[in-house]
Amino acid sequence: MDPLTVFIYGALPYISLLLLVGGVIYRFAGWLSAGGLTGLYSVAVKGYTWGFGSRFGEVLKRIFLLYTLTMSDRLLLVGSFLFHWGIWIALLGHASMIIPPEQFGMSKEVHKAIATYVGGAAGVVSLIGLVLLLIRRVARSDVRRLSFLDDWFALVLLLALVAVGNYQTLVLHPHYMETVAPWVQSVLAGSPRLEYVAQWDPVTKLHVFLALVFIGYVPLGKLIHPFSFLAMPTLWKSPTTLYGYILAKIRG
Repeated sequence: MDPLTVFIYGALPYISLLLLVGGVIYRFAGWLSAGGLTGLYSVAVKGYTWGFGSRFGEVLKRIFLLYTLTMSDRLLLVGSFLFHWGIWIALLGHASMIIPPEQFGMSKEVHKAIATYVGGAAGVVSLIGLVLLLIRRVARSDVRRLSFLDDWFALVLLLALVAVGNYQTLVLHPHYMETVAPWVQSVLAGSPRLEYVAQWDPVTKLHVFLALVFIGYVPLGKLIHPFSFLAMPTLWKSPTTLYGYILAKIRG
């Protein structure tokens, strides 16, 4: 097997996982050790007296309902909602490569049908959401002015990853449970079995490569945001105390 294949599918998975775990820990430690309010949420802090359970429920609402995006624009809300829910369902299906549902009595035929139809539908929904987000970023001048290289790279990377995944699921129908899943399990076991990689078609190899790039890139830019919800100042810190001139103006 050529050295490039050995590096991409034998060494890169561990580099990506190291970047993901180490990067998330580093960013998380930085958030929690900050002296004052920090992050994307400092601009929306308000006083409250609710308990931890209620605050944690608020975080879950923001994650799964994305209702705070209604403060911005409809295209952002719809695109984000479709992308996130589609990708969550697709990722849940990907988890079956680590813990096959056949171990719990599901037949292989049912598993493949769910992967094809449910996973395929989730992938299409996710892709539609990403296209809407791309249109918004291109069409709106105010969004373009606030877009940086990280924004474009993350969006294009996700578009390529999801589009290739949809082509796999809906067109090629690869035998991923017989070839990709054993490779994933061998990587997690610490001994990549590259003989499975030799059975992959070029599209599958591209999809796996893009997934590894995505995993490693998460802590390096705004893709880190799913983890930032657990470090929200409004979740862990006491309510903000207003005093002096600001408090007097509010009371007045």
